[in-house]
Formats: sequence, C-alpha cells, structure tokens
Amino acid sequence: MSKLKVSMNTAIELLKTPAVPYRLRFQQLYLLPFVKSFKFFWFFNNDNSNRKRFSKLWIQRFPEGHIPEVIVQADKMHGDMQHWEVYELLERLKTSKEPNILWRIARALYFLSVEQNVSKSNKVNMINEAQMALQSALSSGGVENADVHKWMAIILDEHYGLISLENRVRFSSLVRYHLEKACDLNPEDYDAHYMLGKWYYQMCQLSWFQKMIAKYLIAIEPPKCDYALAYKYLAHAEELQPRTMLSNLYYLGNTCMHIGQYFKAKYYLNMAASLKPRNDNDKRFLAKAKRLMEKLDRYDLARNNVLFYDPLGFNHDY
Repeated sequence: MSKLKVSMNTAIELLKTPAVPYRLRFQQLYLLPFVKSFKFFWFFNNDNSNRKRFSKLWIQRFPEGHIPEVIVQADKMHGDMQHWEVYELLERLKTSKEPNILWRIARALYFLSVEQNVSKSNKVNMINEAQMALQSALSSGGVENADVHKWMAIILDEHYGLISLENRVRFSSLVRYHLEKACDLNPEDYDAHYMLGKWYYQMCQLSWFQKMIAKYLIAIEPPKCDYALAYKYLAHAEELQPRTMLSNLYYLGNTCMHIGQYFKAKYYLNMAASLKPRNDNDKRFLAKAKRLMEKLDRYDLARNNVLFYDPLGFNHDY
C-alpha cells in the first residue's frame, strides 16, 4: 500500500471521528504531511493548543481499560513493516502523554533509523526524538510500563553508541537498569530477557586489557558480571520461545561452554545448527555455532554428562 493511500485512509478515519468537532478535525488534518501542500484551504490553522485539545479528545473517546483503536492499527502497521505510517499515525497524538503511544513512536523511529540510506544526521535526529518521547512517557505514568523501559534501553544504547564508544561504555549500566525493569515488570517478554542475557554475556566477554582501558582511560569501572547471570536470562528467553532465535541458542551454547557445561553447550549448539537461517545475521550465527561445535568435539563429553539437565525439554519430541 502506498504512503499516499495510507495517508488518505488516515484522513478518512480522522474525519469520521465523532467525538471531535469538525473544525478540530480539519485543523488536525493539516498535520498530515500529504495535506500540508494544500495551503489554500482557509480552515486549516496549525494551532498547537488545538492540537493538544484534539489529542485529549482522541484518547478520551475510548473507554477506560480498553486499548485504543489507534494503537491496534499502529501495531498492525508495525507488523507489516510500515514504520513511517506508524510514526505518521501516532506523532499527532504525542501531546497526549500516553505512554503506550509514546513508546510506539520511539519504536517506529528506531526502525526508521536503521533503514538503509539513512544519513547519520537523520539517524541522530530520529534517535534523539525517540529518547525524548520515552522520557516523556516515564514522566507521565510510564514508570511501571515494561515496554517503555525496554525501548528506553534500546534507544539509550543506540544514542550513546552514536556519540562515542566511550559514552556507550559509560552508560551501559543505565541500559542494564532499564532492561532489568522491563524483565521484572513483564516476565513473559522474550526480547527483554534475550537482550539482558546478551548484555551480561558481552560484559563477561570483555578481556582483562579492555577492562583496564575502561578503568584507567575512560575512568569507568566495568560492571562485575558472571556467565551464570547471562545463562539465567538467555535460558528464560529460550523457555518463553523455544527454538525460535538462532542467536539466542548460540549465546546459550557459548555461555555453557564458559561455565564448563560442555554437554549442555553442545546440545544448544546442535539445536542452533538445526534451525534454518532466516537472514544474513542468522547465517553468521549459524557459522559461529558450527565453529564452536568443532571446538567442543575436543572435549570428552562423557565426563560432563552428570551435570546435564534439560530444563526446556529439548530431548522430547514435539
């Protein structure tokens, strides 16, 4: 579906909104990008106060406790990879300070920022806007919203990474804090547990030399981590969605190898090797899993099988 057609559909839905006076409907219609060129419409008046009034009316038309229709529509568009259309749909409602709208705006901006042919300056602007939206969500009742914290972690990591590696390291603990909050608030969130497990894994992978550089040149004490924490969150992610993400199985296998659980490591890596790669990233992890399996062949797995258990039921047929 073309952007113009989506914009026309959005405009039609806007004009059909019964709770909003006609003048406000036309004023809000002006905010849609494809309409801004029609400046000969005398009734368009881009007044910020009216924009705030419209946002409040839009949210109020939905009964308390029900997900607004606009959010359902935005999630459907997101599933169809229509990230610009999601941003276009929700951006006019950001003055409502609704956390569930604001984190979706941040999500749309993130996916737009990682598209090909996006300049660094545009990417920085998108990430900065996403961060502002999430800060607004946290200050507007989103402190107990798991998705707000999850996307704050993603956006902060991207934001500081765009500034410098030093800043990315300096604020890594802040990223961990938001991921931990996301996991605590929603124990069923696969992505949050996967990202937090990966965070612990990557911290454990820092060499002695890298830790010394961080401590004495960047003046940052790297957080103390162990592979057991990485395993805890990665294993929980796998429990939530078994045999889904090749990279998670690879990290699990590598983590088990580092803590001496070679039999379990090979089990996870075998499972990773059995999955069909869906993209180039999966292909890279598949190759890494196979290389790691070759290393594991050097070990006598029989001496380790007493430590093996199968919490996810991978030894059963489904």
